[in-house]
Formats: sequence, structure tokens, C-alpha cells
Amino acid sequence: MAQKPRSDSTLDSLTPAQKKMLREWLVDENTSYKDAKDRLYQDFNIRTSVGALSRFYATQCFALRSSEAKDFAEQVLSDLTADGTQFDEATIALIKQKAFERAYARDGNLEDLAILAKIIGDSAKLQLKKKDQALAERRIQLLEKKAEQADKAKEIVGNKDLSEQEQAQQIRSLFGMG
Repeated sequence: MAQKPRSDSTLDSLTPAQKKMLREWLVDENTSYKDAKDRLYQDFNIRTSVGALSRFYATQCFALRSSEAKDFAEQVLSDLTADGTQFDEATIALIKQKAFERAYARDGNLEDLAILAKIIGDSAKLQLKKKDQALAERRIQLLEKKAEQADKAKEIVGNKDLSEQEQAQQIRSLFGMG
């Protein structure tokens, strides 16, 4: 059963700046509890125990790091889909997992993950642009074909050597109606 924190806990009474520094020692620098205990005394003249530091890590560092990693993963996903880019569920889950793992890892390099996320986003944007370009080219081809058919239809209608019935037959044939 977890112990209730003491109301006079030394580490709970640290200033926000001191708590931040202690978190940096424990999390970012991977300082041992014994070394953190010594540094607290040297830097701030604060005496504490290894057990208190362990509880501080569990309540302040672990939860904070996990929360920050979750928030980062959500932000990465939000940035990737901000422009309307769609990913399948498996890709979304993988992106979130990798973002969380990278943010949570002590030696994780968030810049690398941000670059990777941007590359994935840029790649998806490029694919969409290619599809849009192919669609635009197809539209141009269809318009050119219709313009060509219209020109031929004008020629048929303007041909005085053809009867109205022959003109109608050729126009139907031209537009694939007969």
C-alpha cells in the first residue's frame, strides 16, 4: 500500500525552480538518488533521504514525463493532420507510439522525431499533389478531346455537301451515340 506523503515533506516544500532542477538531475542527467541527495545538500542546503527522492521521482518525474510524452505524441499527430492529410489507423497508432517512446526516452531526441514527422507529412502532401496533378492532366485531356469533337462537329455542320440526315449521323458517331 502506498504511503501518504508527509505534510512536512522537504521535497514538497522546494521552490518550483528547485523542483525543476531536481527533475532535470533525476530525469535528464540520470543522476542516482544518492548523488541527487548530495547535490541537494550542496546546492540548496536541503537534507533528504533516498526514499523521499524515490517518492519524488515516482510522483513528480515519472508522471510528468509520461504526461509530456503523451502531449508530444498528440501534438505530432495534430501537426501531421493539420492540413487535412489522412493516414490509416495503423499508421496513426504507429506515429503516436513512436512519438511517445521518443519523447519518453531519457536519451530521446525530439528534434529527430519532429523531422521524421515532417518528412512523413511532406511525403503524404507530395502524394496528394501527384494525385491532383494526374487528375488535372486527365481533365485537360478530356477538355482537349471535347474541344476537338466540337471543332469536328462544326466542320460537319458547315459541310454543305452533306444532307441534314448525314450530318446528324456523323455527329452521333462523333460523340459515340450511334
